[in-house]
Amino acid sequence: MRHELKYILTPIQYTLLQSRLKWVMQPDDHVLESGEYFIRSIYFDSPDKLALEEKQNGVNIRQKYRIRFYNGDVKHCRLECKEKTGTRITKRSESLTEEQVRCLLFGSICDSGEADSLFQEMKLHIDSEGYAPVVTVDYVREPYVLQLSDLRVTFDKEIAWGAVEGCLTHERYLSNIYGDNMVLEVKYNDYLPEHISCILSSVGLVQTAASKYAACAASQIAARGY
Repeated sequence: MRHELKYILTPIQYTLLQSRLKWVMQPDDHVLESGEYFIRSIYFDSPDKLALEEKQNGVNIRQKYRIRFYNGDVKHCRLECKEKTGTRITKRSESLTEEQVRCLLFGSICDSGEADSLFQEMKLHIDSEGYAPVVTVDYVREPYVLQLSDLRVTFDKEIAWGAVEGCLTHERYLSNIYGDNMVLEVKYNDYLPEHISCILSSVGLVQTAASKYAACAASQIAARGY
């Protein structure tokens, strides 16, 4: 399992951190010319919003399911299950066919897929527990990596919620729930390199349990009632 630390950044903190980190880390190989890429995730939850409730209540061991794709490319969707214990995370992920995506999102009929697959696991949650897609989360990510220690630092900007309806076709949602602020995520394996720790601590960061899913789901509930 990997460590995951989260922070809410002001524009000034972002400018200072980004200017320092870019000298000691490299951009992720998958970034566009802008140095960023666009992510859309569609999160699933139970009818009583168990995943949201566990996050809001600070339950130590929890998991959440999502379909994710990048830069608007709906032909390459992945199903992910993110499991968290304290500040440690692990993620299971597998590619989905377009048929499987529509099966999970809209209840379309499709092949059952391979036994013991993540798709089968998600389908079981849907059929037996009433899990369903509940909110779309959009954001722009600026990622940096340090290959030797498998460290990953990401700045997540323009975080916005949207309805599940149209999640495969709508270009961008622009609710921007954090305003000018953004979410910083730091992921690493056994230890955080000391020089990176010093850079992070130089701007007065305060660790938080920031969850893009929880924030967007709560914003949707406030706006739409569900």
